[in-house]
Amino acid sequence: MINKKIYYLWGLFPPLEIKYLNFIKDKVQSELISPYFDLHITLAGPYLDIDKTFISKLKSFGETKSSILLISDGYRFEQERFKSFYISIKDTRHLKELRKNISKLNKFDLDKNYSPHISLCYGYHPEEKKKRLISKLPKFNKLIRVSKIALVEINKDINQWQIHESFDLN
Repeated sequence: MINKKIYYLWGLFPPLEIKYLNFIKDKVQSELISPYFDLHITLAGPYLDIDKTFISKLKSFGETKSSILLISDGYRFEQERFKSFYISIKDTRHLKELRKNISKLNKFDLDKNYSPHISLCYGYHPEEKKKRLISKLPKFNKLIRVSKIALVEINKDINQWQIHESFDLN
């Protein structure tokens, strides 16, 4: 049997940011039906396999690296399943540096086209509905703190996401 599991590193947010982001996500998902997922920003991956050494490195990484602030760039949408409707994030020097440091722990394709975002909805939805939805949402020009990194196991076959372990950033 082929293993359909892959791993990614997600950035997670502190409780106040999660509360506000969930408020917006709930508004979005009241109009655009979506599978459940935890709010996050994908930082690294995919990794086909992980080991205890990598997990130990992640723990040490969290203890030595500081949280970073993400700069939001408004709501966006695409006709892509996992970028259906999202908050666009500017690819700042701090975000690039964080990803580069993660790559030193365990290589991933750092040069792959990276489009940082926080998904609010997955799936395929009509473009007109998404355009109308943007006008109903609060303006979003907040800084968002990434306070944790999480190792996430993804089973692509059944669209299942499970946080394997998470580590606080200093």
